[in-house]
Amino acid sequence: MEDMILQVKNLVVDYGIIRAIKGIDLDVKKGSIVAILGANGAGKSTTIRTINGVVKPKSGKILFDGEDITGMAPYRLAKKGIIQSPEGRMILRGLSVEDNLLVGAYSLKGTSTEMFDEATQETKVIKQSARALKKAALDEVYAYFPVLKERRRQQASTLSGGEQQMLAIGRALMGRPSLLLLDEPSLGLAPLIVKEIFAIIKKIKEQGNTILLVEQNAFQTLKIADYIYVMELGKIKTQGIASDLLQDEQLVKAYLGA
Repeated sequence: MEDMILQVKNLVVDYGIIRAIKGIDLDVKKGSIVAILGANGAGKSTTIRTINGVVKPKSGKILFDGEDITGMAPYRLAKKGIIQSPEGRMILRGLSVEDNLLVGAYSLKGTSTEMFDEATQETKVIKQSARALKKAALDEVYAYFPVLKERRRQQASTLSGGEQQMLAIGRALMGRPSLLLLDEPSLGLAPLIVKEIFAIIKKIKEQGNTILLVEQNAFQTLKIADYIYVMELGKIKTQGIASDLLQDEQLVKAYLGA
């Protein structure tokens, strides 16, 4: 399907003798937020780590823009535009906030784009240097996260937990992802900070970005996502449009807790 940026087909993942993912299918539409919900041990993080190439599948296919990327190395996937903000944030200690962000832009290269000028009837080549692209990416990230701009010279390890999560998401955005993978962005954060993080994720999507989100915080996720998959013990137990699931009280109690 042309509007699907990611398709996962009959994915199976084993950890030794344990089957962690048991033949799941999921689709991510361009420009949407798709979320995978479920309790600890449901297989959410394993799914996203397999999509990102960190975990190798036993069988099944992962298609990105129609291309089979199953088992491809993470650095190759990053070059294709699949970039993850990892669980646990993984802030680089010893570096400033801005240096952490610039690490995320390592794959940005200078570009040349041909454009036809109707006035002159000539084709012009517009060049952008890697430096200019990195500055534009920094400006975008600072627009999403003004606090990071205020503290750009500060040691990243001295930020609060919420600010470090903003930094982790911002670092992923620096690579200009076609598909942004977010693994438990609310983990360990206070409720007010969680609301702020989710509001920013929604804003990122509204700017045309595509997001695959793994979360335990069901209600905050249901408020911002377009489509939901609920996992249980390595299988998709239910799925549907987020706004519909939010209204289904029996389903919310059964799968997401009261």
